[in-house]
Amino acid sequence: MEANKAQVINVLMVDDNPDDIELTIEAFRESKKYFKVNVAQNGEEALNFLRKRGEFKNRANPDLLLLDLNMPRMNGFEVLEEINKDRILKGIPVIIFSISQNPADMERAKTLNAKLYLVKPVGIEGIVNVVRTIETFVDNNITA
Repeated sequence: MEANKAQVINVLMVDDNPDDIELTIEAFRESKKYFKVNVAQNGEEALNFLRKRGEFKNRANPDLLLLDLNMPRMNGFEVLEEINKDRILKGIPVIIFSISQNPADMERAKTLNAKLYLVKPVGIEGIVNVVRTIETFVDNNITA
């Protein structure tokens, strides 16, 4: 499908797994929407991006945060806690994208205001389906 380039959806993907990053970016390229994906490989880097510190000072604000939970230095829950303390950042919708299927993790993410919790599938076909879910979320929650 031809991407609708009238509206660019800026996504900040926060994940430390290069294979997951590569597959997810590939799935976003196949989307009917135009997603511009930036990557942070840990929670500290994500917060620097969101707060426009250092090398990230000229980056566009993300419309959406795609956040893994299990990362070194600062995990996804810690990132969510920091986002919730910041009146500007807490307006950015957060989608958890994690291998964890633990109901306690899902509940904690919801308590910390994550909008969706998506379990990472195996393979590109599963990730393409996840991107379709994200497209629906964008259609229903993010306006230009």
